[in-house]
Amino acid sequence: MSGKYRKSRKESARYQEIKGSQNFMTSRRLLERIVRKSTITKDDIVLEIGTGKGHLTDVLCRRARYVYSVEIDRRLYERAKERLKNVRNVTLSCRDFMNYSLPKEDYKVFANIPFSITTKIVQKLTEDVHPPSEIWLVMERGAAKRFLGVPRETKYSLSLKHRWKLDIVYYFSREDFHPKPSVDSVLLHFLRKDY
Repeated sequence: MSGKYRKSRKESARYQEIKGSQNFMTSRRLLERIVRKSTITKDDIVLEIGTGKGHLTDVLCRRARYVYSVEIDRRLYERAKERLKNVRNVTLSCRDFMNYSLPKEDYKVFANIPFSITTKIVQKLTEDVHPPSEIWLVMERGAAKRFLGVPRETKYSLSLKHRWKLDIVYYFSREDFHPKPSVDSVLLHFLRKDY
């Protein structure tokens, strides 16, 4: 994408909304461990939401055929671009993911998303005309439980389960992130049901 991309007012407001809800993981061992929990192989195209500093992006590029990564923060985008300058199987975009066009080809998603827009991201991915075949999202444990319908089902959790099989595949320690979040986090897997 062009480096001249400019944020709209709505995107600037969203940037302010998510700025305080970003928690980064930089331990290569941890990143490799959680990516191994996925089914991503050298045959897959992967979409990452929130490039951050590029640590997870780098691990995904080593495992996938190609990675598209979207970052709204210009400063983080520039850092990741420098970090990944020699990686050939990645396209970085400095944009608001909520205005980003999802791939039309078969793809998977793996991302450590801003907690403040978790529901919006899940809705965009799961309700798209061309949804991914699988999704792995690092999110707040409470949000994951709501999507799973725990402790009780909701209209939204039931509608999700109609098209997706959901499962928590990893529980994080708060110390896995910086800054350390005030809530517990998990890796939630969504597997699309093909009828």
